Amino acid sequence: MKLFRRNVLWIVDRGLWTPLKLILSLSLTYIWFIVCTGRCMEESIFRLHGLRKLSYAMYGPEDGKPVLYFHGTPSSRKELLLLENYGVNLDYFLHSAGLRLIAVDRPGMGLSTYNPEGTFISFADDVRQLLAHLNISRCPVLCWSGGGPYALAMAWKHSAVIQSVYVLCGFTRRFDQEVLKLMSLNKWYFRAAKHTPLLLRFILKILRYKKIRKSPPQQVTGLPYEDYRFLRDAGDLQAVSDVSMKEACRLGSKGAVSEARRYFNGLGFPLSGIQQPVHFWWGTKDETVIRLHAEEIEKEVPNNIMHYKEQEGHLSIYVNCFPEVLQTISYHYP
Repeated sequence: MKLFRRNVLWIVDRGLWTPLKLILSLSLTYIWFIVCTGRCMEESIFRLHGLRKLSYAMYGPEDGKPVLYFHGTPSSRKELLLLENYGVNLDYFLHSAGLRLIAVDRPGMGLSTYNPEGTFISFADDVRQLLAHLNISRCPVLCWSGGGPYALAMAWKHSAVIQSVYVLCGFTRRFDQEVLKLMSLNKWYFRAAKHTPLLLRFILKILRYKKIRKSPPQQVTGLPYEDYRFLRDAGDLQAVSDVSMKEACRLGSKGAVSEARRYFNGLGFPLSGIQQPVHFWWGTKDETVIRLHAEEIEKEVPNNIMHYKEQEGHLSIYVNCFPEVLQTISYHYP
């Protein structure tokens, strides 16, 4: 959207004031915006056995090699669009890498039906049905943040399908006291989900319809500067919120809150049972997903490949390193 605004200013600065010229220029600008910002997202809904719906979106060239994408929490299949907000031309990098991302809404978020009995492993079974529907026999899985346990569960449960795992600073272990003690202010979101779920659902419902007019001060967010600089502009914060929290709660907040509670449970499977290569990126300034999660992968997963990034935070590593992640996937794709 920033690119769109800059092009409109370019039109005005050059004196294109006549109605006909202005309309034509804006029309061309809109077409340029659609093409250059990679708005090639194709959305679909798949009906699972048992009639629940699983919503997903595809990004990248139609002939690209398939890669599953699991979003953060609370978030949605549209999460990848936030990269465009920060000047990352996702479509360009996907074409360069020859990859096609399949971003899936988890149950109760976006347009996917809520599953009251949902677990990390049950979602893996849902996605396995989707892959069969799409005639995909093998592919890697990529995730960010809260998508970590789901990507790892997918690799453990369906090892014949998932050939490798790529985790961008994702959760990898239960939220016990050791983890909570080191987490930043985001711990209160998860604690609220565990202890006062109805209150959190009510708050999320209100926030979904609230327009962000001003970003909170850095000290209120608890974020390091590396991440806060991406959110200090109200427009940027609104863009992130629109594709994550607001879209996650599109059909209600029950799914988001239920998932937040789930991180306090065990994964339901041993990380040591994952034999595929697991690439893990983590920034040394990340206070949202703390270092213990990276160390858990190093300690438990036999075939781990760690990518530690100095001076990167949680959001900053997503924006700055996503092209690198895509190239890494492409390089190791069979």
